[in-house]
Amino acid sequence: MFLGAGAVIHYIHSNEMKDMGGLRKYLPITHITFLIACLAIAGVPPFAGFFSKEEILLAAYEHNPTIYWIALITSGLTAFYMFRLYFNIFWNKQAHVHGEHKGEGGFAMMMPLVLLAVGAAVAGFIPFGHFVSSDGKRLETAFHLQFSIAPVALGLAGIFIAMWMYKTENNKPDKFASSLNGLYKAAYHKFYIDEIYTFITKKIIFNLIGRPAAWIDKNIVDGLVNATGNGTKDISEIIKGVQSGKVQQYAIYFLVSVIGLALLFIYWWK
Repeated sequence: MFLGAGAVIHYIHSNEMKDMGGLRKYLPITHITFLIACLAIAGVPPFAGFFSKEEILLAAYEHNPTIYWIALITSGLTAFYMFRLYFNIFWNKQAHVHGEHKGEGGFAMMMPLVLLAVGAAVAGFIPFGHFVSSDGKRLETAFHLQFSIAPVALGLAGIFIAMWMYKTENNKPDKFASSLNGLYKAAYHKFYIDEIYTFITKKIIFNLIGRPAAWIDKNIVDGLVNATGNGTKDISEIIKGVQSGKVQQYAIYFLVSVIGLALLFIYWWK
């Protein structure tokens, strides 16, 4: 999926979906591999994502029904979201390709896409649980047809809704968005998470925590370190005269020190 997105961006020279559309004719290999990836992530059998999603949903159903229903609804939303992406990129409107383009990117870009697409198509049939498990023991899995009906049906519903809304250029998405009013606007702005994050970091953390911490670091921590260095420098300026390099001066210091020690011992023992 990510490699396919990279191939599209490499070809169209933009990562804005509004600049894309109708690219299936220009990017046939990318189109097919991207479609396989979307089918896999939507949980459509027999692609790999179907098997992994079924195991996750089954585990959730057996341990926590609430998580199961949330995951089930989310799987339908995932199918809708991914095929909204697919139809907007490769269908929807007539492609308007600007500038010079040199195909899909060559062997170095297409071969990984093809290999991963093959994996997404057939890897579900490989019993990986027989080779890799959390406890080193074989993990046996089983396919439950009745249990798979709801996830697959929701996934297909999401795909067909996305096809109905986005396969051809129309005003259905705009009408639906306008009917949601504030909810759509909030979702479009990612529920203002970025704005909230910026407010918390810049206005609260930086001002109330960052600035005081920077002042303490500069004036107290660095101040103590600088005071130690400056104090050492001042003391060295005071006592550096002792190391004059004059032998006569050293002799006088030695003589005075000996006399002082002698007087100290005489009076101490006395």
